[in-house]
Amino acid sequence: MLYGNESAAVRRERLRQEGKIELPLNVDTRKYLLSFVRWKDVLVSLPLLIAAITVLYILYQMGIKINSQNVIICFTPWVVFLVLLTIQHPDRKNISFLEHRIVWRAKYNRRQKLFTYSKGDSMNNSKSKSKGKKEIKDIRDQLGISNIYSDCYETNDKRLVKVIKVSSINLSLSTRSEEEAIYKAYETFLNDCPEATLQINLIAQPVNLKNYALYIKEKTANEQDTAKRLLSKSYLDFVSNIEKSRNMVSRNRYLIISRPFTEQNREKVLDELDRDTKILLSQIENMLGGRYQLKGKILNNEELHNLIYTCIDYENAQVNMGFLNTSLPVTVGEQTYNEMKARWEKEKMEKII
Repeated sequence: MLYGNESAAVRRERLRQEGKIELPLNVDTRKYLLSFVRWKDVLVSLPLLIAAITVLYILYQMGIKINSQNVIICFTPWVVFLVLLTIQHPDRKNISFLEHRIVWRAKYNRRQKLFTYSKGDSMNNSKSKSKGKKEIKDIRDQLGISNIYSDCYETNDKRLVKVIKVSSINLSLSTRSEEEAIYKAYETFLNDCPEATLQINLIAQPVNLKNYALYIKEKTANEQDTAKRLLSKSYLDFVSNIEKSRNMVSRNRYLIISRPFTEQNREKVLDELDRDTKILLSQIENMLGGRYQLKGKILNNEELHNLIYTCIDYENAQVNMGFLNTSLPVTVGEQTYNEMKARWEKEKMEKII
């Protein structure tokens, strides 16, 4: 497969040297009239085409001579609009300019961006108590997640959900027999999964170099040489810029396991789900042998919160995940402390975690 004059292997190696990855495109099932004009684009622009033909017909009925100038003027809006529909996103070729820059932007501007809720009262109770008042949208209804506790999501449809983050292997470096063995082991793994609802998700997330940055800081903490300290600081700034770059993402793989529960058997289901998750984690790590090895990690409450935050607001998560945002001990007055305490109490009531 070629990308211009560059083969896929060469392109992949170049991106690897630049510290980037190429996001795969979804299979494009849309029908094309030409190599770049879709039938959908023609149908969307059809009203302008009909309007141009109608205007020419009216001019003809009025006795005005139809010439090339009149034709160009009438058909220009349709042609310009059709060209706009065929312009593609520079990186994601299966998304049009109109869809990305206009339709999605308009939906984003109209979308509600601030959600608040109060702990304790469900939306059903609040609705029954406040009939006749303006309905307040609850963030739990919007996300489908009512709580995060015991390293689980609790969903609105009464399910407990655990998430396992799984490492990956590079199949492009394996032989055909190794690939067959890997796929066979994966088939066996799926057949032996616990009797629970299982999902496999691939999520693009901001690059997280926090642990690497902390490692560099520890190694250079006692450095006395001024030049080396400056070099270390500039390198940490470089790593921070990599984290905040919109072009740098990591593709993380997650296994999601869930079980339904009721208020009566909540603790029992939680124990069963915890046991199934540990069994699943053991099966993942023992799935492959030889030089291939998968590692898994059960996400804790904080990591679950960061995951859902990234899925909801990717751009702000990309900025706020920086490793340089550290908290330092401070001394404040009594009035400031009381204000901060009041704000913390309010946030405890209005934030999901």
